[in-house]
Amino acid sequence: MTIVSSTDLLGNPLTEQEKELLGAYETLKKLAARTDLPPCAAQNVRKALSSMWQATNDLGLQFEQLYEFSV
Repeated sequence: MTIVSSTDLLGNPLTEQEKELLGAYETLKKLAARTDLPPCAAQNVRKALSSMWQATNDLGLQFEQLYEFSV
């Protein structure tokens, strides 16, 4: 699990739950970048990444677009 920052976008310290959410988001980004996944897995990873993007964005944990992952 890779945590990019120890604070949210407003500078507040991340809670344990937020760290776990951000870690899951980062893991899904790594999976989405892979080119060797079967098509069904790749599509479902992108779908999961889309959901985690929404959750982490709503919580102010990250602000980015995922166009390079076709999300």
